[in-house]
Amino acid sequence: MASIEILPSDPSYPAPLWALVTDSEAAPPTLYVRGALPARPGVAIVGTRAASDEALRFTRALAAALGDAGFSIWSGGARGVDAAAHEGALEARAPTVVVSGAGHARPYPREHAPLFDRILAAGGALLARVPDDTPPLPGLFLQRNAVLAALTLATVVVEAGIESGARSAAAAARRLGRHLCVVPHAPWSPRGVGCALELVGGARPITRAADVIEVLGGPAPPPRRRARRALRNSPPATGTLPLPDAAFAAQAGAPPGKIAPAPATGAGLGGALRAELGGAIGAENNAEMTAETTAEMTAEQRAVLDALDAQPAHVDEVCERTGLPPRRAVEALLTLTLQAVVVEGPAGLFRRALR
Repeated sequence: MASIEILPSDPSYPAPLWALVTDSEAAPPTLYVRGALPARPGVAIVGTRAASDEALRFTRALAAALGDAGFSIWSGGARGVDAAAHEGALEARAPTVVVSGAGHARPYPREHAPLFDRILAAGGALLARVPDDTPPLPGLFLQRNAVLAALTLATVVVEAGIESGARSAAAAARRLGRHLCVVPHAPWSPRGVGCALELVGGARPITRAADVIEVLGGPAPPPRRRARRALRNSPPATGTLPLPDAAFAAQAGAPPGKIAPAPATGAGLGGALRAELGGAIGAENNAEMTAETTAEMTAEQRAVLDALDAQPAHVDEVCERTGLPPRRAVEALLTLTLQAVVVEGPAGLFRRALR
């Protein structure tokens, strides 16, 4: 089955993809679709290919619960978390969409071709921004992640290392003003460092489907009644693609033509730790730094503290000022926050505690 080509000039082209236009691109990408794209609002679920068994079980349950709540499940069709997300949607009989980094005639990974066939048979869809014969190339997966984030209301990162490709989807969601949700992990776990960094950057921590639904403002509306048809020899009629501008804006809480940015929750990783500790550490702590506290600092913690002042700085700035890799900087920031000598603000910003 050949894919249907949908041009930006087509009336049914999804308006949210125009947010991908940059100074070097005059129009968003042409789309290549197999199957029926869902009318339900979508949630993207992404994560590492080398996922733990616990993460895979969590992902399947999360996708199934969100599917039962009325959402479609979108992911990249890769090994690990992506495949578990699609499987969870299929178990819940919810529509699921694979946004591929290769042409549909070159399924990647090859062993997932039966999974993709099952998705189509269940009424889901395959979506790509390249023609069917295009082989998988590294740059295409980064472009795929931007499309995935643009066409969904929220991106959920389940498990991600510091260099995980899932973080590019998270970055796209943040850049496009979509909601970004992350499952917390211990910062010393190699599989969780990327999650810790995203939480420090202002992502919303979630541990269950209800948390994602709360971020989106409540349950998804029931799917609109319409005749669903497979895409074969002609582009779909206007409105059959998911979330055209008015519907997307309504789901995102913004008027048509304007996408609402994700709220600055200020939850962050430090906030999650404070909640876990029963609120023992307040958002503001103006206690003076004692000589004892200073003496107990490691060289890295002292370097991070010296890099901060009363003006809030993002973790990326801390890395630039200290020369520390992100993982080390995050560990130091968390320790200093728990010691109440550094204060965490919204959107992953940190500053010295006032003396």
